[in-house]
Amino acid sequence: MQALYNQYKVALQHLYTPHEISMIFRACVAEVLQVSDQKTYFLSDLSYTQAHLQRLQSMLTQLQAHTPLQYVLGYETFMGLSFAVSPAVLIPRPETAQLVQLIIDQHQHQKPLRVLDVGSGSGCIAVSLAHYLPQAQVTAVDISQQALQVASKNAHSIGVNIQCKQLDFLTQSSQLTNTFDVLVSNPPYITHAEKAHMENNVLNHEPHLALFVPDNDPLLFYRAIAQFATQRQVPHVYLEINRAFGPQTCALFQQNGYQTNLLQDLFDNPRMVEAHLP
Repeated sequence: MQALYNQYKVALQHLYTPHEISMIFRACVAEVLQVSDQKTYFLSDLSYTQAHLQRLQSMLTQLQAHTPLQYVLGYETFMGLSFAVSPAVLIPRPETAQLVQLIIDQHQHQKPLRVLDVGSGSGCIAVSLAHYLPQAQVTAVDISQQALQVASKNAHSIGVNIQCKQLDFLTQSSQLTNTFDVLVSNPPYITHAEKAHMENNVLNHEPHLALFVPDNDPLLFYRAIAQFATQRQVPHVYLEINRAFGPQTCALFQQNGYQTNLLQDLFDNPRMVEAHLP
């Protein structure tokens, strides 16, 4: 096992720091051997087979190709829950967890609570809200059937019920006939011009359908969400946004009678908009 660890260090040194490589290797070992993270600190004490070593070697090959660790492992931890992920969905991120926690804090005592998650992907938002707000009726929509299959799998494994519906929100939102108290979305918001500043593991592996919007219409999805929310008089809207377009995103909702708050993420970037009807 030590020899394989040395192989990881050499093979990944141009991609990650020594500390990151150590964490990656231990995460792979913990997954393959199904042992606790603590036990991976003592490689000489671990029992393993040739099949285990072969799988760890396969994981290294994927990592060398810039495949994100979460896709290699097949899961990511989000809001204290384990979510299956695949290249069909974005990897859940800490900024999104902030948005989910905000909703939990503001609506934990509200009954009834009907939630719409637009562009659900892995279901990390929808499933987390259903888990931590058990009174909520959560609807998750996405254009990708593959993504909704992942979301359904996560709902089942975590033990919650959500309604999954495949539709293109830009053209088919009228199919949503329910009334909603909360609309939440982490829609595509990266412009193609921003590709030059993105890491290869994101650019080459995560689904572009969930990432990018046209350079000439960066607020494409937010405009559609604002129109839907206004028509349906959704009282509360929570959005993850492109940090370059915070004021513009707020303006879309203010023009439709919403009061807005532009909120910072963990790195002090304007990353979330909370909009509510007065």
